Amino acid sequence: MPTLKDIAERVGVSISTVSRVLANESNRSVNSQTKQKIWDAARDLGYPVKPAAQEPSPAVKGIGCIVSTMQDRRYHPYFSVIFDGIEKELTRNGYKLAFTHTQEDLKRPEILREITEDPQIEGIILIEGIDKKLYDYVKKHVKQIVGIDVSDPSIPTISYDRVEAARLAVAHLIDQGHRDIVFIGGTGLSGDYEREKRYRGYKIALEQAGLAVHPQHVLNAEWEPDNAYRLMLKFLDQPPGRLPTAVFAASDIMAMAAMRAISEKGYRIPQDFAIIGFDDNEPSRYTVPPLSTIHIPTFEIGVVAAKTMLQCIHSPYPLPVKILLPFEPMFRQSSDWRVPGQPGQPGQP
Repeated sequence: MPTLKDIAERVGVSISTVSRVLANESNRSVNSQTKQKIWDAARDLGYPVKPAAQEPSPAVKGIGCIVSTMQDRRYHPYFSVIFDGIEKELTRNGYKLAFTHTQEDLKRPEILREITEDPQIEGIILIEGIDKKLYDYVKKHVKQIVGIDVSDPSIPTISYDRVEAARLAVAHLIDQGHRDIVFIGGTGLSGDYEREKRYRGYKIALEQAGLAVHPQHVLNAEWEPDNAYRLMLKFLDQPPGRLPTAVFAASDIMAMAAMRAISEKGYRIPQDFAIIGFDDNEPSRYTVPPLSTIHIPTFEIGVVAAKTMLQCIHSPYPLPVKILLPFEPMFRQSSDWRVPGQPGQPGQP
């Protein structure tokens, strides 16, 4: 009697993938072509399918998404809102979001084959950059690519001015009287801070104010909140008189992690440390105190990316377009630091 393993080996996918497809479980990461192969293999091998299970209806054209490097970014509060915008706009126009893959997923040959060979996939929306070799391969084999925060002038892109947004955030701290400001972020795929736009905005703001950029005040958390928390705890082990008075975190999630470290060390926000994040994720307004941040229109970015993709499919632009959406400062209590000076001892006014 045939087994799930027999079907998986014939199609070249995992047993769990076969199980999910035959159970008709919704799964974005399995494309329509692979699903059909699984159903065909099950029928050919005589695998007993439950009566409730039925072969999928004729495939709907789909658009896929690929997001940069971290495995969990599809569930990240920033990226998940972009996905939501993309999916709603596609559904409204009779398309589906066929899959969401990460760069790590693309290192599996069977996944790479699926996304480049499925005839139902009309295009891919790439969110942030991926490894150049992978990108060149995908670009060569996919009908249409639209980028979100991607540096490729040959494709349509949607973004916002990250450098200016970060500069504005740090300028706000400087206007509040701060002269020593910590940066928490990451280097991204390039491994070079000078190519990271939020760091460049931080650096420009300091230079415009005639302030020095201190390498010891740049904390590379690799975009991970756990790293931001750990690095901030270690940074705060310095004597109070040598500490900066403000923090700019390149994402709200890292800002919240830094806030916890600051509080655990007995310092107060904003009296001892002002802090500002970036993104304006929903939880930022519920921190104590509410987190100052830069609002990025993530849902709108997703909607515009989907609209641009559909436009490219049905009536291509004569030249690649670059669409910049506006950002908005959200200055709340975490950066409301009005009396300049060094941070006090923990718990002191």
